[in-house]
Amino acid sequence: MKINPWWIAGFVMLLAFLPMMYKLLVGLMGIAFLVNRFLTRIIGLLDTGSRVKAMVDDLNEKNENEIIIEDSE
Repeated sequence: MKINPWWIAGFVMLLAFLPMMYKLLVGLMGIAFLVNRFLTRIIGLLDTGSRVKAMVDDLNEKNENEIIIEDSE
């Protein structure tokens, strides 16, 4: 059985490209990790801001129903 030389050339090219593919894959995973951290922090800040705003609005609604008597001298 004769082996086609193109299979050998393809295998050699695959072995040559594996380190580059590995670096590319690790680099893409690193970029995805950093983007994930950045977006998580931004979304967390926005979510925290909206929660604080809702709490302040809730407190303001409660304070509107109270009678506040200020002592003026």
